[in-house]
Parts: sequence; C-alpha cells; structure tokens
Amino acid sequence: MDRLMNISLFTLLLILAFVSHGFCDDFDVSVEEYVRMKKYLASVNKPPVTTITTKAGDVFDCVDINKQPSLDHPLLRNHTVQLEPPSFPPMKKLRPSSYISMMTEKDDEGCPLGTVPMIRVHMKDLLKFGSVENYNSKYGRSGYQPLGQGVKHQYAVKRIQGGPYYGTKVTINVWKPVINTTNHEVFSLAQLWFVNSGPVRNTIEAGWHVYPGYYGGSTEVRLFVYFTADNYATVDCYNVKCGFVQVHPRITPGMILAASTYNGTQEEITISVYKNDTSGDWWLGYEDSNGYVSVGYWPENLFNSLANYADTIEWGGETASFVNPGVTYAPMGSGEFPSEGYKKAAYMSNMKVIDSSMQFVDAPSNLIPITPTPQCYELGDNSADVATIGPHFYFGGPGGTC
Repeated sequence: MDRLMNISLFTLLLILAFVSHGFCDDFDVSVEEYVRMKKYLASVNKPPVTTITTKAGDVFDCVDINKQPSLDHPLLRNHTVQLEPPSFPPMKKLRPSSYISMMTEKDDEGCPLGTVPMIRVHMKDLLKFGSVENYNSKYGRSGYQPLGQGVKHQYAVKRIQGGPYYGTKVTINVWKPVINTTNHEVFSLAQLWFVNSGPVRNTIEAGWHVYPGYYGGSTEVRLFVYFTADNYATVDCYNVKCGFVQVHPRITPGMILAASTYNGTQEEITISVYKNDTSGDWWLGYEDSNGYVSVGYWPENLFNSLANYADTIEWGGETASFVNPGVTYAPMGSGEFPSEGYKKAAYMSNMKVIDSSMQFVDAPSNLIPITPTPQCYELGDNSADVATIGPHFYFGGPGGTC
C-alpha cells in the first residue's frame, strides 16, 4: 500500500510540475511520455569529464569514450570500441586545430585523451517533437507542428545501383539555406545515401544539414550522420545517440561548418563511408583542406540488409516539410538552380565507390538522375568546370510550393 501511495504521489507531483511549467498548454505530451523523456536525457547526457561551450552556444560534453550513449544499444552492450580502422583508405592526419575554431573560442581546445564530444540534448528539444521516437526519426514526425501531421520530402539526387558496393566518397559543397518554420519547413540537407534495399531497407546517411527543430532553433549548418535498420520505422537516429560510435576527440556530428558565399568563397567537406574488411564495421571518414580523419563507425551488427554491402548509392540534396495548408519547401543547396553554375549553385564532386575491386574508383558518368519536382529543384553539370572542381553535378533550387 505504501509503495502504491508513493507512486501516486510521484505521479501527482509530475502532473503539478507539468502544469506549473506550462508543458500541458504548450506541448501535447503525456505525463508518461515526459517520464520517458527524462530517462532518455539521463541515458544520452552522460556524466562529462569536462564540458566545452561553443561560440554558437552549443554545449559539448566530453564523455569517456567507453561510456558514450551508443554503447547502451542492446546490440552493443559487449562491444569493444575500435579506436582506428586499418590504414584504408590512405590517411593523412588533420592538424590538431583544424575546425576547432568552429567549435570553441580557443583553437587548441578539444576533448581530452580518452574522451569524445557529445552535443548535449535538452528537455525543450524533446518536448517540441512530442516523443523520444519522433526526436530520433529522420523527419521529426512532429517538430514545431501539432502531433500527428505527416511529413513529405523533396529531393534532387543522382543514383548508382546494382552493387555490391563496399563504400563511397564524395566532396560536398557546403551552404546554409534558410529554413522558414512558419511555413512548416523542417530541414534542408546535402548528403550521401548508402543503401541496401531488402528485405528491409537499411541506410547510412552523412553530410550537412540545417535543421532548426533538432538543434534548439539553431539555423547553423552542421555535420550530421544518420542510420536506419528498419526502413525509417523505429530503429533509427541521428548523430551519436544510438548506434554511431564516436572516436575522434574534435570532429563530430553536430558541429558547425563554414558555409559558402554566393559568388565568393566556396567551402567543401569530403565524406567517406566504407566497410572495414577486418571487423566488418562501417567507418565514417571526414576530410577537408587539412587532411583526413576517421570520425567513428557503425558496428556491423546494427544492420541486417546492410551487414555486408550496399546495392544503391545516392548523392544529392533533400528537403522536408509538414503537410499543411500554406506549406512551402526550403531552398536546397545554395537556393539557386544548377544553371547558375560554379560559386552560385551547390555541387557534388569527385564521387567514388568501392566495388568488388575493394578500392575507391570513380563513379560511372551515367548516374541515374532523380528530380520529382523540377519546378523547385533540379540537377545539372558543366563540362567546363571539371578542371576546377573535378567530375561533378550541380543540384538544388529555391524550393517554394512544390
């Protein structure tokens, strides 16, 4: 009886807290879901060894590498963290200060040895999504809008299919499109998709995105990763929260990237995903003008269809919006159509794949173009730009009513 009374008292106190903080008025979240969110925050915000606050106000906790959230995944409970893959692809180390100025006030500041950066999750972020599952899902499912609304995505990509493929690499032009959440826009991104289609679709996705709902309203462009093992149903999440094992002490999903300027400086990142033929894990490589690092990896046993190889690779852009009267779709890439060309339109360049040769080779020139809404987003190229940016294609557009 005493135990039941204690549980009832705890529930009552939660309800009172809910009401006093306005949660019930502002968010369609049950007390039970709120309790689940509290538990989730405790599971992903691990006790830090130290904390870094960025110039943009992000909080990165430096967490013991062996206690990071992904290792709580049921399939990874006995997993031993691999600090580096074998030296494949060939690696040249980034200078220690590379991109730290994007994260912190001090160029030489990063997480200490034996720890990795984890961007902190706040309760207000979860509440906007309505549930933990929504927060982890690819499209948010709820975001700023009332719960239960559908999300539709638009894209402009080039595809290669057939396989088997054991890796891919691409240089991605970085921009910072404006997301209008008032018009129900969710995000805009540029990425690679590494896919095995069946019997259940598995994907690994990596690139940059602008996603205000996911980062507490921030409109910065950020490095991100994502995976799903069940066709975007429930086994999925962004960044370092439920499967991706972070190993680098500075370069991490969630960090802010430098963006290109129209007819000005062009910023690029090179992203690679490849299978370690020793462990079978899928590694993420990050490269900029200073060199290459291994950021982390998805352990092989997270996947079923994608455990061995991919049958499809896509490169390009995607936007998402909530289905609602007055909905618009955000700009993709630079917001300009491909016909604008270099320094004005966004591009993907130097696409490569690892096929049965087990080496990076150039992707074929006859990639399959997919542009369902050409009035909003298009694809194109310019042979004259090959000397400048290598084999490439332009992608994107202004969005709008698609």
